Amino acid sequence: MYSLTPSSPLPSYDTDPVKRKETPDFYGYIPDEGIARSLILVSMTLNSALLLLIRAFSAAMLMMVRKRYLAMYMAGDMALYLLQKVARGDFHHWFPLDGALGLLTSLLLRMIVKTITDFTGVIHFRGPQELGGLYWTVNMFLTLLASFICVWIGGGERMEWNLVGALSGAWVVVFGLFLLLIQREYWLTFFTLSTAKQQVMDRFNSEDESVKAGVFKKNKKMWRAIREDVKEWVQANWWRWKEEKPEWFSEAWIGRVDADMIPLEDFQVGADARVGVKIGRWGRKRTTLRGKGKVYVGHAQA
Repeated sequence: MYSLTPSSPLPSYDTDPVKRKETPDFYGYIPDEGIARSLILVSMTLNSALLLLIRAFSAAMLMMVRKRYLAMYMAGDMALYLLQKVARGDFHHWFPLDGALGLLTSLLLRMIVKTITDFTGVIHFRGPQELGGLYWTVNMFLTLLASFICVWIGGGERMEWNLVGALSGAWVVVFGLFLLLIQREYWLTFFTLSTAKQQVMDRFNSEDESVKAGVFKKNKKMWRAIREDVKEWVQANWWRWKEEKPEWFSEAWIGRVDADMIPLEDFQVGADARVGVKIGRWGRKRTTLRGKGKVYVGHAQA
């Protein structure tokens, strides 16, 4: 049952109009209707189930020899993944946290996502903000190769070799069927070298303001290279947004905007405002003010 659970939200993610609007080059691989849609969902479930069986069997073969072999294999595999993330400047997770807590959270989330993908092959995690397209695909085939090595280390007999061969072969066939059924323009997402930073910054180039605004939901380290462009965009449109009040221009969104990006003139606002700036001992600081009375939105220097 564990193998089926991570894949269950995938159809809703891929068919979600908002997701398709925000990232049209990643979401939309499932056809909107027809038998192909049903076959894709079946193939996704089978892929997860088969991969879980392969990983479980491989682990059992290693543990039959020495338990530490399994620990060494898992640790080495995880280290390889994390090292390539660091080498590509792609270690920080998209979750918007800074400092030591941000590093710890990134490490934890990277390890969790990698482990889930190893055992279930969640297709959504091929995204640049998770494993990445090419690494996801290579990781799947390394898992199949590792299963044969585990059988060899475990001194497997003919039955074990036949079993791992059948499971691996079935996974390749089902995955091949999946690729043939999805929209072909999304094949590249399984082989792309794009990083999380590249994807986030590419979204900011969208003509749709709601998509551009999504940059503030991501870790600031991912869009540090275009921070001045983001600041210029915010300041150039701030007053229009306040007047038009688009749906995404919410209290929560405003709370994510750095103080120095908000126009200096926007200080005194209505009694119902919530987001403001408080000057503390060390200079700029953002705070959330509750209750009635005047609050201030903007930025200032102590």
